[in-house]
Amino acid sequence: MDPTNIREFLIAIKIELIRYRYLIIVSFIVISAGVLAAGFTLPKTYSSRVVLYADVTNIIGSLLEGTAEITNIDRAKEARDIIFTDRILRSVARKAEFEDADAAVGSLRSKMKISANGDYVDISYTSANRDRSFNVIDAVTQSFLAETARKKREESQSAFEFIDAQVNSYKSQLEDAEQKLKEFSALNIDITEQSVANRVINYKNAIQILELEIEDTQARLASFEEQLQRESEFLQIETERQETFEERQLEAFERQLAELRLSYLDTHPDIISLQDQIKILQVKVDEIVAAAAEKKTFMQIENPSFTNLKEVINNERADLTAKENRRSNTSRLLQAELANAETVAEKQATYQELTRDYAVTKGVYEDMLKRRESARLSMTLDIEGQGVSYKIHEPASYPLHSNGLQLKHYALIGPVFGVAIPFGLVALLVLMDSRIRSATFMSDNLPSHINLITSIPMYDGAIAEFTSKRGLLLLGILFSAYMVLYVTISSGTLALSAFGISL
Repeated sequence: MDPTNIREFLIAIKIELIRYRYLIIVSFIVISAGVLAAGFTLPKTYSSRVVLYADVTNIIGSLLEGTAEITNIDRAKEARDIIFTDRILRSVARKAEFEDADAAVGSLRSKMKISANGDYVDISYTSANRDRSFNVIDAVTQSFLAETARKKREESQSAFEFIDAQVNSYKSQLEDAEQKLKEFSALNIDITEQSVANRVINYKNAIQILELEIEDTQARLASFEEQLQRESEFLQIETERQETFEERQLEAFERQLAELRLSYLDTHPDIISLQDQIKILQVKVDEIVAAAAEKKTFMQIENPSFTNLKEVINNERADLTAKENRRSNTSRLLQAELANAETVAEKQATYQELTRDYAVTKGVYEDMLKRRESARLSMTLDIEGQGVSYKIHEPASYPLHSNGLQLKHYALIGPVFGVAIPFGLVALLVLMDSRIRSATFMSDNLPSHINLITSIPMYDGAIAEFTSKRGLLLLGILFSAYMVLYVTISSGTLALSAFGISL
């Protein structure tokens, strides 16, 4: 904007201020007094607040690290969920001496604010009565602390009971999985493909060895049977004959002859006589023996060789039968193992599934055991005050001053508004006025072929009147008297506030 226009605009405002000087003074008085009166008469509200601290005790934290951790939660939400219940609010209303506790629940819920900053919880309540605000916050604090302690103990107990039930359930499942795995392992001791292949090879080798042994046994058996055919079953044994008298006498003569020959020569008469007797007796004995030979008898006895061969043959046959049975059984086992090889993959899959179920169930069971112990420790911590507990960080404050702007603020704002509003209205009047107040403005807006010849200044009789001593004295006295009264009223109220009395 052109500085000339600004100067002319300010001159126009000055002229209008002088014209409406009395109205402006009256407006100043009315507006400032109205603002101060509003400070006295507007409804006042009082707020009381308490700050709680969620204390996570770490006395044994180093021992319980990673074992019994306390869950991070929204402190403000937790506080609202507890405090805003009808039961707690009715209890607060009764303690704060509300006439109708049930009807006060809605009012308490709407006027109470709860916020959190980390582990700090701020609870505030606003009311038109400062005593009621303090009593409500005090009752809320007591009820909240008692309720959180009770609720925490109940939650810990419920959590422990739930986890304990889960542990028992998973223990039963683990025992079932272990029993199924044992039963399957007992029926399928070795179900790997390598073990099946090894058993097939072992059975084939055993069959080959048995076939060689059977062939060897059959060869021996044939040889023994051939020997048995050459042996007679019984032996013919001659029956022993009794010696006759002549044979006994002959033996006696021969002994006597032998004795005589020890003493005499063969030419001795006794020897010669004895020899003749022996010859005669020998002839008789030969005749007796010849006659007995024609009449000799025989007896039959079992042939020991035949018996032994027969026993050996029986043993060989029994051994052959046993080997053939073993070969048959081994062949049957081989066929069964070959058939089992076709289902080994399915059995391995079943075994792996049972093993996996057992491992998973065992892992979950062990994890639940740890969780149960953690729940037990957490429950103990809550009972002994070692868990999360709320402590009063800043106690409930008694509201000494009302909320919002105080009377001193209204006292300062009143004169400002008393000056700003009239001056603003005058400036607006100048801007909105259609009259031409500036020669520069007229010359700028005239057609180019028309020139402004001259401008006639306004007669300043009003200015002269304002500058007169009488008018200046009158306005000064009026303004001074009002300001003295204004300051006196404001100062008195501020003095009362200094003694704890707020209007």
